[in-house]
Amino acid sequence: MAEYALVPLFDRQDLARKCINLLNEEWPRSDGSREHSQKKSCRSEPPMSFLLIRNIDDELVGHARVCNLPNKREGCWIESVIVSGKERSKGLGKLLMLETEKFVKRFGYNQAFLCTEDKEEFYRRCGYVECDPVIHSTAATSVFPIFEKLESNVGTEVKTTSTSERAETLCSSAPPAPPPPPPRKQSMGTMTTIDHQYMKKNI
Repeated sequence: MAEYALVPLFDRQDLARKCINLLNEEWPRSDGSREHSQKKSCRSEPPMSFLLIRNIDDELVGHARVCNLPNKREGCWIESVIVSGKERSKGLGKLLMLETEKFVKRFGYNQAFLCTEDKEEFYRRCGYVECDPVIHSTAATSVFPIFEKLESNVGTEVKTTSTSERAETLCSSAPPAPPPPPPRKQSMGTMTTIDHQYMKKNI
């Protein structure tokens, strides 16, 4: 690790622009959107972003973000894990994961969770195993206000539906609405969808 250092973005805000460029290598987004999400994770505690820096030339080579889990106080969510394209196949991805896990243990976490589309084998080599889906927030300081808003919206939708049903009763000459399509079948195992795999590790 002497050749590389893992530091919070909060401590190296001078690298914020390079961090945005690195993330956009894999997941292109507008600068405004990146800056907005980056501000939420530029903190000294989760949700927070970490930078992997090569010491010899102070070059940014990797990034990972850690968030809280609303229903697992001793578990954290790891996302936006990336190593610069020109620095891959050097073992830096595994180093980035191990150092991130080591760092966040100081916050009391003993489990790490993540989701991947096509990197299951890499995360298995890092010690992760498949698991059931978990509720997580993406670089948000809290998900509970979101849940409260969703519950409020559900109530509004119910009221709207009731009003619509009364209107249909008054206009009995209108043809009945078609039945809703059947729900999509999803696996009840460790896969959330065909394209995403949740994984976990005791740290």
